[in-house]
Amino acid sequence: MKTIHENPHLFHVSTPINIDRFASALAIHPNRAFVASVVRTLKIGLWPWADTNPSSDFPETWDNAWAKIPSTEESQFIAAQCIEEVDKGQHSPAFGPHLLPGMYSTPNIAVPKPHSDDLRLVANQSAGEYCQNNMVDKSQTKGARLDSLLVFIPLLLMFSSLHPGKRLLLWKADVMGAFRMIPVHPLWQLKQVVTSMVGESKTDKTVWLRYVDWRACFGSRASPRAWASVMGLVVWIAICLLNMVFLCCYVDDCYSVGLVGDMTWYDPYEQFYPTDQVRLLRLWDWLGIPHKAKKQVWGEVLVIIGFLVDPNAMTATLPDDSKSDLIRHVHQFAHVTRRRQTLHDFEQLTGWINWSLNVYPLLKPALSNIYAKMSGKERSHAPIYLNKAIVQDLAWFEGHVEASSGMFFFANLDWNPFTEANMVIFCDASLTGMGFWVPEMDLGFTCAVAGDLMRDKIFFWEALCVLGALVWYEQSNLAFFATPECPARLTIFTDNTNTVNIFDTLRALPDYNPILKAAVDIRIRSNIDLRVVHISGELNTVADALSRDYCTVSTACSHNA
Repeated sequence: MKTIHENPHLFHVSTPINIDRFASALAIHPNRAFVASVVRTLKIGLWPWADTNPSSDFPETWDNAWAKIPSTEESQFIAAQCIEEVDKGQHSPAFGPHLLPGMYSTPNIAVPKPHSDDLRLVANQSAGEYCQNNMVDKSQTKGARLDSLLVFIPLLLMFSSLHPGKRLLLWKADVMGAFRMIPVHPLWQLKQVVTSMVGESKTDKTVWLRYVDWRACFGSRASPRAWASVMGLVVWIAICLLNMVFLCCYVDDCYSVGLVGDMTWYDPYEQFYPTDQVRLLRLWDWLGIPHKAKKQVWGEVLVIIGFLVDPNAMTATLPDDSKSDLIRHVHQFAHVTRRRQTLHDFEQLTGWINWSLNVYPLLKPALSNIYAKMSGKERSHAPIYLNKAIVQDLAWFEGHVEASSGMFFFANLDWNPFTEANMVIFCDASLTGMGFWVPEMDLGFTCAVAGDLMRDKIFFWEALCVLGALVWYEQSNLAFFATPECPARLTIFTDNTNTVNIFDTLRALPDYNPILKAAVDIRIRSNIDLRVVHISGELNTVADALSRDYCTVSTACSHNA
């Protein structure tokens, strides 16, 4: 506190967002406590869920800023960026060369922006034993939900059904600065001092320049959650007050769908844009949220969160270069020397794979053993052993991605499993056996449980029974007509909710994951779109009787069905 009181010119709280307008637009938001928290953060600055003294050995002041800059270009960029941040009112005036009491400084790096030659200044707040991110409560910064393509696709399908025969376009609006709009509290500003003009020597600080960073920054564990809170409320205003019900948001990109020809003039950029895009830009202008003309794009085919989306063909495609990068990264991760990677490396890999699931949604089982291995681990740089199951899962993922076209036909998602299936099968299991029934063909199959293997795990046998029905459907060549563009539609009913859940989410504990992987292999190989749907036990009498090898009962039930 003494450093702040004696150096008021180094600390400041501000935001370009018009807080009064922001708060007034949220007057009817149902979560009043959440709105009040976000508004208060914009007024007094973010406290990033941190404990600045998480253990007794954390020093009062810590200077870990030195790190050799890889190139002169990057060193010059960092120095110039710091000056630009001062001009924008986001950094304090320069001081130094030494830190003041209570301050922390960690290395800065210049990182290329995605799909660009431009650089971005990133504070490495995970560097060193006493880094800022070790103060932040990790459990409080998780859970920021982003609108992936799997969120947008149902909205797109709905919009298309409301405008049959119409040509569709996509639009994307990008804010400028994102994290940098959020002020941090002066007591946290103490902990994020930026250092530039770092020389070749760690001890020679004569040319070092220091700046207090006043805003949330790239490199802080808390920034994504804080930004999601602010932007989430902005999107709520657009959806609930402006009725932009098809709007999605992924970090700083808002995107949606419209009709070709439905355009409106936007004065600040002196050009036409899709009408809803203009309405969003005008909302941002009213709230004080900055943006640039070159980042506001639209077209009948558009890149959305890294995927080429065509709303008229109803496809999303992973570009070839991104596909190659993904395969190479997964392969290198799985075949690292000594088969050890840090938790940080695991988190990066799962983030990349989860992003790719926008076009490879069936490959979710690749993450089961990885998440199990990561569970309960907190130390970012501690090595984690890659066991055989992880290596096999990653090889499975890599093989499917390499063999795929990279194109996802999402129009196939829009069908009713009760009325539009090509075939319906009923499954059930007991502790003595499994059975499934194909009413269209009046066929029943039964199988006794082998030995004592998983004898008391009814869930296992219920899931295995669904897999067995899927295997039979494929081997009977009943999906001979299927293509990736027009897959066979198979509905399987079961009275076990856990089985429904794992086939719906394609996420399961490691013991059950081989069942999901085998099912996915069949679905991809034979172009089968599978829906596993719950049915009450009272309506599943035929499959139930088959699972207990009551063939006479099952025959009677099937004739009465």
